[in-house]
Amino acid sequence: MCECVTQELVRRVYMNRSVADFEKLCNRLPRCSASELCILQPVLYMYLDPDRIPAKSTPAVATDIELVYKSLLVIVTTLGYIDGSGIGSAGSEKQYLISAWNRVAPWLIFFHDQFIMCRANYRPVDKMVAIRIVASLLLHVVMVSGKRGGTTLLTTPALYRPIAELWLLALKTKDKYVVCLSSSPGPAHITSFRVFGSLVVSSCIQDESFVTILLEVSGGIDAVTSAALKYVKSLRSMAKTPDIASDNFKLELLVLVFSHCVKIIATTSTLDAAIREAYLLRQSVKEIFGALRVLQSLFLGKESMAQALAPSFTYLDFLLKCADDPASALHQALCAHAFETMVHISPSGPLEESKLVETDPRRINEAFFRTLFKYSLDDKILSYVCKHVDAWSNNLGPIVREEKYLLDIWSGVEQTIRTYATLRSKAETIWWPSPSKMGRVLQCRCDGTAEDIRFRQCAGCQVVRYCSKRCQRDSWHSHHRLSCIFLKAAVGSSTPHRIKRSLRLLAALEVGHIQRKWDNILRLFAAARCEYPKDRERLVLELSLDKNDESVRPLRDYIFLFNGLSENEVVDRISSSWPNSRGQLHGLFLCSAITIHDRYWSRQILFSPRIALDMEIVRQTLSRNSQDV
Repeated sequence: MCECVTQELVRRVYMNRSVADFEKLCNRLPRCSASELCILQPVLYMYLDPDRIPAKSTPAVATDIELVYKSLLVIVTTLGYIDGSGIGSAGSEKQYLISAWNRVAPWLIFFHDQFIMCRANYRPVDKMVAIRIVASLLLHVVMVSGKRGGTTLLTTPALYRPIAELWLLALKTKDKYVVCLSSSPGPAHITSFRVFGSLVVSSCIQDESFVTILLEVSGGIDAVTSAALKYVKSLRSMAKTPDIASDNFKLELLVLVFSHCVKIIATTSTLDAAIREAYLLRQSVKEIFGALRVLQSLFLGKESMAQALAPSFTYLDFLLKCADDPASALHQALCAHAFETMVHISPSGPLEESKLVETDPRRINEAFFRTLFKYSLDDKILSYVCKHVDAWSNNLGPIVREEKYLLDIWSGVEQTIRTYATLRSKAETIWWPSPSKMGRVLQCRCDGTAEDIRFRQCAGCQVVRYCSKRCQRDSWHSHHRLSCIFLKAAVGSSTPHRIKRSLRLLAALEVGHIQRKWDNILRLFAAARCEYPKDRERLVLELSLDKNDESVRPLRDYIFLFNGLSENEVVDRISSSWPNSRGQLHGLFLCSAITIHDRYWSRQILFSPRIALDMEIVRQTLSRNSQDV
């Protein structure tokens, strides 16, 4: 009897285009069997005729709009309920949605334009209902095509503008605007509109034409990046809500959204240097790794966390290579517990030789440890890691403890950090003390200066700071006119700004290098006197601090460091301004130089920080003592 009634309703729907009959048929669908629902699929799509799409929503086409609205609503309702195999399954209702997508997509564009963006005066469909219908169908298509490994049906240029507008609209809507996803018989999954927005955009972001439309709709690359960062910030609060934290399905979607938003930020940063620097100042790295830390606390699967970690580290690695202040990017990541997060993300499978650094947690940890080693010369980074190195070593994750090569790398980094901390402490308190409580490299030493004084920086060396023009003038006449050019040569013109803050640490490393390798230095000195007989009094000891190597060459090979001074002028100034100059190196060398690497890993030669500091601090002390006498 039920089958006869259903067949009669289907016949009348085909014949009359009656909204009432179609609504009666829709009301009977929950009582139909799975086989009946499969048979009824063509009926659900029969009114989705692209040729009947009106130019604008008006009362004259109310019947067509009502029939399409009912059709789309029942399609969303039945998705996932026929075979119970979940999103991405090969269920016949999903197959029919994909095969009939050329009929569905034009109507979704119409609903979006007229009812979601409110471009029509006559709107028989509520905005919230239209969002649910359009977003649910778009997201079902993404999930189905993604599971099958094919190209998503969303890569249709006509859909690009609605998708871009929905992504931006999601940031302005309240949580009541949701997407309904039914993944099994029973209660539907209620997914945040923001989760939907980012996930759908990620399916199209690789297409240049979509990026062009997204930039046009949003108002520029800055707005796109800002929206992605807002998504990341909102995910931190969304992940903590009990409704999402207790639902694995929603948590998996959050990971996808997070990964795609980070990719958007990274992509726009590569396109525009100004955007890159602006969002670094807006603490983008800290926000990203802070969100990653929150996701990790939710006990997600290994694959999910590895998927979230990969784009985060890729973005950080890009900033370390290209940003104007890479140390700031690393410091943001460390403050957001990047180290603690990375060492506790386990890999999902065995290590593959062909696997890229960006995709395996073991490779990422290895690269991150090497990054810490490289930036441990930075005063800001060293100060942070010294406070946390004990806690880090006591709480290494299983990924590090189970991989011997990772544990060996970390042990080397830990030893370096502790050594640098000891040397810096000696340099700042004993060898080259500074009166600054804020850890400034150098300052004038006026008695009774207030702590809130805004210190002025010497325009020549850009190292020494003064509390007033009078102090600067007095310092210049007493000693700084001789040491200024050598301090400038010690920090270099192309090396990172952080070298100025790390000058005393570099000087301490230089002293340690000389003491440790003195026997080899003597052999090099004897060989150099034979090789350069005319330059015996002008030999320069070059120390490669990161490679633990040394060499001896004549002063003429380093004359470029001294801003146009001749060899004779350099010799005269060193002899007159470096206290006990010949005794420091036992009368062997005129001076020394060091080599370090910049952020591009290019070799940079600097004048000896030890000698430059001696010229400034020791001469300044001698000058003060003579004035006191």
